[in-house]
Amino acid sequence: MIKAAIFDMDGLLIDSERIIMQGCIQAAATIGITYTQAEYVELVGRVWSDSTRLMTQQLGSEANFQHVMQGLNAFLETRDHAFPLKDGVQALLQYYQSHGIICSVASSSPIPHITHRLTHTGVLDYFRHVTSGQEVKRGKPHPDIYLLALERLGLPADECIAFEDSELGAQAAIAAGLRVVVVPDLRQPSEQVRANAHQVVESLQHWLEHHDSLVGCDLSRTQ
Repeated sequence: MIKAAIFDMDGLLIDSERIIMQGCIQAAATIGITYTQAEYVELVGRVWSDSTRLMTQQLGSEANFQHVMQGLNAFLETRDHAFPLKDGVQALLQYYQSHGIICSVASSSPIPHITHRLTHTGVLDYFRHVTSGQEVKRGKPHPDIYLLALERLGLPADECIAFEDSELGAQAAIAAGLRVVVVPDLRQPSEQVRANAHQVVESLQHWLEHHDSLVGCDLSRTQ
């Protein structure tokens, strides 16, 4: 039986990646740049410094990057930088809370973004710890953020389970020795991640309804 669950945030707990991607595409279009989903997906899961460097390369210059960031910020301001919860999040967090499972966040986003977004959706209080990619030297796919989250939990990896939506995030959790449940968002996981993931499911709601969420067993295989 697991004792703790560690969750990524963007694209897993909250439906933010599609909205941010839309803002980037629209902002890039105002300066004649066609920015694609394939390009944006390469940013997903990365810490801000890595994303900044890669996106600057994608857009061709620092000036273009700054223009897109200004446009994105204006786009998000219209939403108060808030995003909806994804399917099954509230129910799974309530389920884990009722069964004494500690919940934690390990997100590449900065701490202010994490706390704002989770507060706005009303789920911040479910999490005992919040760990940001800005607190470690190496971002995902390196295991550092998950190792720090485990240290804060005071638990070994085999007593925890991780939830990720991105390729880089799943790689980080696997590298930390965690069982990882992958819930794809913008892109399906690679064959390598599928081979090493504990499960790949369509949503957290599906995980809650079709698996023994305390031990990670597929109920269809045990009934």
